[in-house]
Amino acid sequence: MKLDFTTLDVFSSTRYSGNPVSIISVPPSAKESLTQTQKQSIASEFNLSEIVFLHLPTDSTSQERHIDIFTSHAEVPFAGHPTIGTSHYLLHTTKQNVTSLITKAGRILIQLDSETQNVKAEIPHDYHQHDVTWTTPLNDLANPTCSIVNGMSFIMVELPTLSALAQAKTNLAGNTYDTTPLDAGWQNGLIGTMYLVSQGTDALGRRKYRTRMFGTREDPGTGSASSALGCFLTAQGGKERFVFEQGVEMGRRNVIEVEVVRGEERVERVVLGGAAVEVMEGKLEV
Repeated sequence: MKLDFTTLDVFSSTRYSGNPVSIISVPPSAKESLTQTQKQSIASEFNLSEIVFLHLPTDSTSQERHIDIFTSHAEVPFAGHPTIGTSHYLLHTTKQNVTSLITKAGRILIQLDSETQNVKAEIPHDYHQHDVTWTTPLNDLANPTCSIVNGMSFIMVELPTLSALAQAKTNLAGNTYDTTPLDAGWQNGLIGTMYLVSQGTDALGRRKYRTRMFGTREDPGTGSASSALGCFLTAQGGKERFVFEQGVEMGRRNVIEVEVVRGEERVERVVLGGAAVEVMEGKLEV
């Protein structure tokens, strides 16, 4: 069985920058025969932060698409740059009339920004801040851990300067896939570490940060961590817009847009946005 794939660089409009993701198109005839083990082997072979299995519908007029997202080690319920990459592929590359993606974390409404033509995705969220905190020599804080959904958790480490950010090297959690420190009922998926430095505001009035994220390795652009960070930085009862610049130290600059509306008791809305560009396409043998 051969499957088509397209690789895009996400959170950038410049090829060989941003964060790459591969989208593998799965026809309806292959949906049942493609096993979980085969998907994981394919993800390990690509060896990217994440890849996407895009399940093509039996009804070509359907406005929703089901996707599965895998890291090189495990399936995850949601991830940001695969969502933006897949949305760009559907709305820009193949110009399909699609309004939503169905992930393991829930439905994601997608659209093009009328001004920038960047993709905007209203992402599923179940924001939660855990009891566990972490320490690092880079600051004197009890650094909190936040989940954007159950299975995607991140330690938030605020640093004073870019020189301190340059010293960040590791995931404070140690084993990315050991989630036992998290609150009961949330011990799923992975834990990464998001380092951040405030850079004031940009010309559009958005709060701007330089960030770095480490899981099993450094990730050039992390939409899920940026979404969790936006929720963490938005006060209760507040509405904020952010732009996170990530991957600069790796030579793969990402620009990640996040909008958060937070009520007094819960996060009400999270919108993730960004550009993407196609890089390569081909076929893989299963």
